[in-house]
Amino acid sequence: MKDYFKPKFWLIACLIFIIAVFLSSALVYYEFGLGKNIKFTSASASDNVNGWAWNANIGWISFNCTDTPMSCSGGNKAGSPCSGDSDCPSGSCVNTCAALSNYGVKIDLVTGDFSGYAWSPGVGWVSFNEINPPDSYAFNVNCRPGSNCDAAHNCTACYAPTNQVYGWARILSFKPSVGVDNNNGWIKLRKSSSDSGGDYGVSIDQATGEFSGWAWNANDNGGGGIGWISFNCADNGSCGTANYKVVGNVNSLPTVVNMTAPNWSYPQAAESSALNAYLDWTFSDLDIGSSQSAYEIIVNTQDTTSSPFFDSGKCTALTPNGPCTAGPDTVQFPLQLALSNVSKSLSYHTPYYWWVRVWDEHGAPSDITQYNTTADTPPEAGDGANKTFTTYMHEFPDPSASWFPSKPSQGEEVKFIATSSQRFFSGAPAAARDCQESTCRWQWVADNATITSPTASTTVIVFNNANANTVYLTVTDNGDTGATPYYSTIPILVNVNANLPNWKEVKPE
Repeated sequence: MKDYFKPKFWLIACLIFIIAVFLSSALVYYEFGLGKNIKFTSASASDNVNGWAWNANIGWISFNCTDTPMSCSGGNKAGSPCSGDSDCPSGSCVNTCAALSNYGVKIDLVTGDFSGYAWSPGVGWVSFNEINPPDSYAFNVNCRPGSNCDAAHNCTACYAPTNQVYGWARILSFKPSVGVDNNNGWIKLRKSSSDSGGDYGVSIDQATGEFSGWAWNANDNGGGGIGWISFNCADNGSCGTANYKVVGNVNSLPTVVNMTAPNWSYPQAAESSALNAYLDWTFSDLDIGSSQSAYEIIVNTQDTTSSPFFDSGKCTALTPNGPCTAGPDTVQFPLQLALSNVSKSLSYHTPYYWWVRVWDEHGAPSDITQYNTTADTPPEAGDGANKTFTTYMHEFPDPSASWFPSKPSQGEEVKFIATSSQRFFSGAPAAARDCQESTCRWQWVADNATITSPTASTTVIVFNNANANTVYLTVTDNGDTGATPYYSTIPILVNVNANLPNWKEVKPE
């Protein structure tokens, strides 16, 4: 027993401890990364991919260490969740995140780009943070708008608007030596058009986030590799015995639907101005609860977004002034607002093209969507062209009227005269003209009344009821060069007294 207290014993014990630490560090260094300087971030909400993929040669591939806080480190189920049976020997359950440094795979909700690391007990790290894949980034033409999946961003895979995954992941332990970059270890996530053989690839269901399909690995040094990787037990019909899948929190891109214009009716034009338009659309997104965070409107007199007549820029709740208006998912936008203090009023009888782009709550943008419909709204504003709405040719008539007596009685004749009824000529007239018999038409309408001349500028009306009575006067111009005539209607409220008492003169007695 006394030997335990000799200095020689402690020296030998310290040497053994140092050697053990060195060997353990070397094992982690080469087994987990082959000397590669990997920086890990904690597996958290940002690492939004989890679950397991399967390969017949290497077994399970874990996409997030939080999937199984305790996993089997030995036996026939190495790397799989601890089952407590004989396939996972006693003492082989380890805390995955603590043992391997926290790891996980992330799909960017805006760009759809992959990043991070998956783990396989059979081959070690599977990286989505590599550079220079075998196809030199030819795959990224399929990525989302705004994707920056390239060497500058250590990205080799992306989730495309078609719900398909493009690009590569890499098994780091398959690289033959540090600093050598060849095709060894690359996992192809979707077949290229130039590849031979049957079609394959990984896809993600937008509604559920479930991965499905197959990826492929074959090394370039005489073949080999691990072969096919399945991302869902449904791929091979094994869900009854091995229920596995990879699931990601993916964000679908928003779209623009139900675009309508100019949403400016005859009564609205007559009441205020013919030169107005409201451009209306609906924000649409497959993600439940998604909402519009910003929008952009482009308007032009030509069928191009280049050098537009009007561009609102990206409008958010932080830019409620100028060309932007904060609003709900469906936003109406009057085109008579100012942009950089420059008036952007419309012109008479001019067709306008317009486009909308929207952003969801994550900042993901839609495509720029062009107005293209068979019918304008409302029908009387239709111009017969799918891609444009056209402003009215000129202002609308401005009806007004006077009547005498001003406080008539029931059954009494009341004379109505259309006064200052005006029409505007084509273009942008400087002044209005009074309506004449040759330029305007009139229509008088009243309930419970007798109208002697309902289509003349002057008429006589006898009211059958007392109290408040309404007369409607519609003035219609005669149109310009075959154009549809414009009309305006105003209500005229007339308070009618009860019948005067009958009287007769009698001879005094």
